[in-house]
Amino acid sequence: MSVLNLDVHQLLVFYTVATEESISIAAEKLFLTQPTVSYHLKSLEKYFGTKLFNVKKQRVYLTKAGQDIYGYTREIWEQLNNIDEYFNALKRKRIRIGVTPLLHNQVTAALSRLCKVHPDVNIEIVIANSTQIIQEVSDMETDIGIVLSTGYGKNKITPVRISDNERLVFVASPLAPIAKKKRVELADLESHPIICGQAGSLLHTIVTEKFKNAGILTPPHIMVSTLSTDVLKVFVKEGNALGLWHVKNVEAEVLAGELVILPLSEDILVPIDFIVNQNAELDQPLDRELMEYIKQELFRTSELCSCI
Repeated sequence: MSVLNLDVHQLLVFYTVATEESISIAAEKLFLTQPTVSYHLKSLEKYFGTKLFNVKKQRVYLTKAGQDIYGYTREIWEQLNNIDEYFNALKRKRIRIGVTPLLHNQVTAALSRLCKVHPDVNIEIVIANSTQIIQEVSDMETDIGIVLSTGYGKNKITPVRISDNERLVFVASPLAPIAKKKRVELADLESHPIICGQAGSLLHTIVTEKFKNAGILTPPHIMVSTLSTDVLKVFVKEGNALGLWHVKNVEAEVLAGELVILPLSEDILVPIDFIVNQNAELDQPLDRELMEYIKQELFRTSELCSCI
């Protein structure tokens, strides 16, 4: 006899029959036929090698061995209920997710899919730059972060790479002179104000470093993005600045002819990480499920990018 061969389902059938003192009532509660319930009970008796119950006038009476087994099955039932309550509590718990504005559309789409599968899940989404999100996850003020990948230093972060090459593009008003150029170099952007993240953000740092590496000693004026992306897009459409966004975030405007992607000689590709605190468990089912949905949305984005 080995516990590995013990069928837990049969134990739960036995528990229900013993609790209800009736095979017919247990069958109804378990959505099984009475012959199926009887089969499970006989299989359990065969496994233990002893009689567990007697049936008189359709009522079940436990033997001494049956009473002992019933005590153990009651404990199993209670533990299974505890597990179920635990996972239900996880769904009810508010999950705070920090998202870089670059991926707001993709993460929102992923969360929409998650909520359809788990309608009871309670999610709070916070839009902030990657540097802020990393600090909040490190301080356990935010549960999950979707950020530009970086060296996390002393921050208590467990990162999982979910994309290596997310494409960022410079966009301009179709009426702007630079939008007429067939090829654009970084030096051509030097005299234009650019909207690309808050000062101190990872995106701000990446762009500044990119200009320095290109030998541009005086980097362009980078505007602070304190307003919503939609408001800033209007600002760019009117020719007041250039914008730097994820290609998916400007797809609709580009297809509508409201914005033009500048044909930069070199693509700006950034890696994306899904992060949690080191003391948190990344193996939570909802976390893993959300991460897969985001990956799928990013993959779908890469397919759309090829059309632009």
